[in-house]
Amino acid sequence: MVYVFHVDGYEDTELIAPLDMLSRAGIPFTRVGVTGKTITSKLGFTIEADITPEQLDLSDCEMIFLPGGPGTKNYFDKPVIDKAIAYCLEHDCYLTAICAAPSVLAAKGALDGKQAVCHFSVDDKMGSAHVRKDCMVCVDGKVITACGAAASIELGLKMVEVLRGAEAVQKVRHGIESR
Repeated sequence: MVYVFHVDGYEDTELIAPLDMLSRAGIPFTRVGVTGKTITSKLGFTIEADITPEQLDLSDCEMIFLPGGPGTKNYFDKPVIDKAIAYCLEHDCYLTAICAAPSVLAAKGALDGKQAVCHFSVDDKMGSAHVRKDCMVCVDGKVITACGAAASIELGLKMVEVLRGAEAVQKVRHGIESR
């Protein structure tokens, strides 16, 4: 199970495109409404979360995912985010974040000494991570980061790859190609 933590002000593409890729691959996900059951995006669209933080049970967790955008500030100082990151580190689950959200992982020490990418606006908030500029999606062990909205589909495909393999990625790619 992939647990998707979303907050008011999330970047629309950074949530929707990766979830589309997961869905096409048949990978289950649950949307956790960190800032409430109804979440409003940067562009003003609303999405109903599947569960609230109080309902979260990570016992089937394979990965957590933090979409970024201007709402990233809403992840900080939330016990559910601390709990999920700690769980993943302890149980060898994937930690995934895009845009400004890798700064949340950095603040919690999850990127210490790791290679990562992020939106340029949070380069100075990446702690001891080795911030790369040569790729849009970066995998270092069980941590996957992406630089921003332009990387959303590739991030989703990388999530599919690490969870279900290259063949699953090929099937999804085939389904979204225009040829």
